[in-house]
Amino acid sequence: MKHVAEAAIDDVVRGAVHFGSGGGGDPYLGQQLLTAAVRRHGPVPLVAADEFAPDALVLPVVSGGTPDALIEKAHSAAEAETLRSAVEARAGRECAAVLPVQLGSVNVAVALVVAAELGLPCLDLDLMRRTLPSIDMTLLRLAGHPVPPITVVGGAGVVAEFSSGADTVLGELVRAVMPGLGLVALISAYRVTAGDCARLGAAGSISACARIGAALADVSPARPDGYDPYLSACGGRLVCSGTVAEIAQYSADGWPRGVVSLQTSGGYARIDFQNENLIVSREGTVLASVPDLIGLADADTGALVQTVDLAVGQDVHVITGPVDERWHTPEGLAIVGPRAFGYDIDPVRFDSRLAVGSR
Repeated sequence: MKHVAEAAIDDVVRGAVHFGSGGGGDPYLGQQLLTAAVRRHGPVPLVAADEFAPDALVLPVVSGGTPDALIEKAHSAAEAETLRSAVEARAGRECAAVLPVQLGSVNVAVALVVAAELGLPCLDLDLMRRTLPSIDMTLLRLAGHPVPPITVVGGAGVVAEFSSGADTVLGELVRAVMPGLGLVALISAYRVTAGDCARLGAAGSISACARIGAALADVSPARPDGYDPYLSACGGRLVCSGTVAEIAQYSADGWPRGVVSLQTSGGYARIDFQNENLIVSREGTVLASVPDLIGLADADTGALVQTVDLAVGQDVHVITGPVDERWHTPEGLAIVGPRAFGYDIDPVRFDSRLAVGSR
């Protein structure tokens, strides 16, 4: 895939929902933001990291804050320019490309929008190969790359910079400034080059979104084999199916958390989430866990849905998919395994050889 033109936007955003693992923001919002940017600036060029000189500076971009606030106030071109200027001033040289920090419908779209607005290409690569709730949960950090400096740009042009510090403290500080910035901001972190990305990033991310998104469009939910195009494209499997019986949501430590209960033919299944789905279990047995992807598909339409948008009585399928192999190392699990989110369980890894679950 060489560029993202308007005809490809639906597939890219639809496929990004897969990597959101039940989170990642409203795909309609991402689709609207990206369509508007492509109509203003034209198709966004996609490039591989090794097409640049190894020391070329790149601009990591992630949208921070709440999706509801972003609906009310989308990022502006001025925010993108301010973020670029701050990063270039600190580094003493110009950025060659925009780097998506994570996948997920909003943050894939925002990275492409920023690239379009700045007249830069976008790397066909990201730093998580999925959506994760904190900017320090990246493959760069797993390799020992420091998270700071962090630059946060709010809608009124306010810039907050954190040049050093422990990752957990910096994460708390970033969340602490968000209310003052209107609960939405463009964020950049890591001093990173194209060479770093080529060695440590997850290559082909935007192209993978487009490929999986096209397969999702071919899902026929009424047929027994109707999900095969999607499952084949993402390498995933259907874990179980059920009806939403209860949704409990709460906020703790600044994180949206909750539990979804599903009534299935094999008993009640439970999905624990913090921004994204973390664990699916049934009758006390863990069926799949983070860092693997745990998505939900509406049984009537076949579309992947955000966990926060579920409704009681809705029929859904639970689908798991693999992630970057590096997340399953002991070091990776220490950052993004179940215990990193406060669950005292061993990770249960995705296994595509297992049979399809039943209601």
